[in-house]
Parts: sequence; C-alpha cells; structure tokens
Amino acid sequence: MIFTKLAFIGIILVGFLSGCSSSPVKKTGASTKLKSDHNLVATESGGASVLPAGPVTPNPYLQNNPSAGRQAQQYFNDAVRAMRNKQWALAESHLEKVIAENNKLSGAYLNLGLVYRAQQENKRAEKSFHDAIAANHTNLDAYNQLAILQRESGRFAEAESNYKKALSIWPFHPDSHKNIAILYDLYMGKSAEALPHYEAYLQLRGGEDKQALSWIADLQRQLGVAPKPRQAAPVEEPSANEQESSVNEQEPSASVEEDAVDE
Repeated sequence: MIFTKLAFIGIILVGFLSGCSSSPVKKTGASTKLKSDHNLVATESGGASVLPAGPVTPNPYLQNNPSAGRQAQQYFNDAVRAMRNKQWALAESHLEKVIAENNKLSGAYLNLGLVYRAQQENKRAEKSFHDAIAANHTNLDAYNQLAILQRESGRFAEAESNYKKALSIWPFHPDSHKNIAILYDLYMGKSAEALPHYEAYLQLRGGEDKQALSWIADLQRQLGVAPKPRQAAPVEEPSANEQESSVNEQEPSASVEEDAVDE
C-alpha cells in the first residue's frame, strides 16, 4: 500500500504543475465547491465526527479574493501559459510582475512557490507558500503545499499542524483530509486517525475514488473495523480549476495533495 500511495502522490504533483487553470497550476485536484443542502458526517471508529454535521459551507477562499486589475491579470495569464509549457524562468518573471502590480494576490505567491518546486528550489518555495498565507489566510492550498514540503523534510508535526489549520478554516476541503490521512497512515503510524480522514475525503469526492476505497479497505482490515454504509455523495458545482483562468480564483490543490495541490 505504501508504494501505491507514494506513486499516487507523485502523479498528483506532476498534474498540479502541468494542468493549470485557475491560480495555481495543478492537479492536486481543485477544491470542490459543494452545494449546501447536503448533510455530511464521516465518523471515526469510536463514533466521533470528522466532518461537521449539517449543511456544507462555502469554501471561504473563494469568498475572499481581492480584485486583480487588468495588467496583473494579463501577467498572470502569461505565467499560466509559461507554466503549462514548463518555462519556469519565464513563469517566475510573469508572477513577479503580478506581485509588483498587486501584492495582495495570494494565488500569485502560491504559483510562484510551485514554480520554485518544479526547479527543486524548496527554500524559496516554502517562503512563497508562507507569503501566500500571509496575503490570504484562507488559501487552503498554500497550507497544503507548505505541509508537503515539511513532510518531505521530515517535519511531520509541522505538516500536521498546517493540514489542521486548513481544516479549521474549511472542514469540507477534500485534499486536506486526504493529505493528513496519508501523513498519519504512512509517516506517523496513526492508522486509526488516518481512516476517518480517508473516509471524509472519499465522501466529499462522491465516493468514486477507487484508490481511496482500497486504502480505506486496507486500514479497516488492519484495525478490525467493519465497513460503513456508503454515504450519500454531495452534488458538486464546477470547481475553480474548471472555470476561466483567473488570478483571483485559485484552488489548487496542492490537488493540494499530499503530494497538491499534497499527497
């Protein structure tokens, strides 16, 4: 299972860096916007809830974006094209111009961090992810991408803290659940804590992720937990990454994967 999950992480990161639409380029699958008329509850083996009971709330990041301005938007669009073509130096130049035009655009810092990641400049990437959070503390993918770097350098407690921060901002963020589950499962030896987060991720994704289903089944066998009835899948609206590219709309995830948009 470990090999499979690590391979999955690598695939997601490649997608994150090459599949840009909204701010950031990513697979790390864009965070899902869920309609609020669905009640979601995932439970731990002891019965404690991981997802809050009641209607799904909107993603606060998508409710909290400043206006970009025409010139900044053009620079951002140019950066997106460069990232799609893996022209990292050119993308970096365009993103720096975006920031010069408007230093409050969190997505520009996040994408700049991804450009640094693609070039193995992890210290600069980490600073950019911190800058993205400083510009907009609700940027969930920035927390996830920062946590990935921390996890990769063995700073598991810091990674866990950032995933928890993301989930405290929006507990319905699928990638944060997935990434913290992988952290617990593969790196921290906390299988019992990993399982409910895998289940929450699967439910938020509509129950269609076969890889996650296999991870859940594996942990249920290890822990002696009986499979739970399938939860009703939430109705999804188009994600930010399925919409027109915009410097103001970014939901990477760090496909915020553990190995985001974080694992």
